[in-house]
Amino acid sequence: MKNRFSCRYYLPKPIDKEIIEQIIDAARCSPSGNNMQPWEKVYCITGALKDTISREMVQAHEEAPEAYSAQYLYYPAGPIPAQYARRRFEFGKHYYTPLGIDHGDLKGRARVSTRQYEWFDGPVVFIFTINNGLTQGSWLDVGYFLQSINIAARARGLETVSQESTAKYQLILRKHLPIGDSEVVALGMTMGYPDLEKVAKFSAKQPKREVSDIIEFFGF
Repeated sequence: MKNRFSCRYYLPKPIDKEIIEQIIDAARCSPSGNNMQPWEKVYCITGALKDTISREMVQAHEEAPEAYSAQYLYYPAGPIPAQYARRRFEFGKHYYTPLGIDHGDLKGRARVSTRQYEWFDGPVVFIFTINNGLTQGSWLDVGYFLQSINIAARARGLETVSQESTAKYQLILRKHLPIGDSEVVALGMTMGYPDLEKVAKFSAKQPKREVSDIIEFFGF
């Protein structure tokens, strides 16, 4: 866990279907309230279909991003509380600096942002959905499921990056995948074998809060 990271550089190496099934087989044992298992469906795509969806998403991102939106708010509609806004800003510095992009370089940042809709050239993409009749508690359970996939992937020499940005273009996804009307597209996830040379060159480890800042003990 302490060495995990969001991988944005992958080797051009396919993942065997059997390995993917093993990962989901492990993750399906994740906890959920009253065993509801609210991870509605996992759509796993690769090859020509993945590339087609990617091209359409990139085109939409470059030409008409305002025409698309996710089915839920990831960030608050109003101001983000100061401590979280600060961490978000710090993420940007750690993310863009190794790429040689200044914070004020809007064109450079836009160019880099396109890579997320190319799924960072990873070989496999997962699209996760949740039923629109469920609420916050079930979304927490889906988070357990996602983390289990992250861990199971690492155990097999794979890495992942979770991408809420994919949900913005859920209308494009619905053109190509049998996503039902009752399904909310929650996010995407890219998975593949990491290109560790590029990871070392173009990525920086994001800082994490100290244990003492997170936990308060009582009765110890």
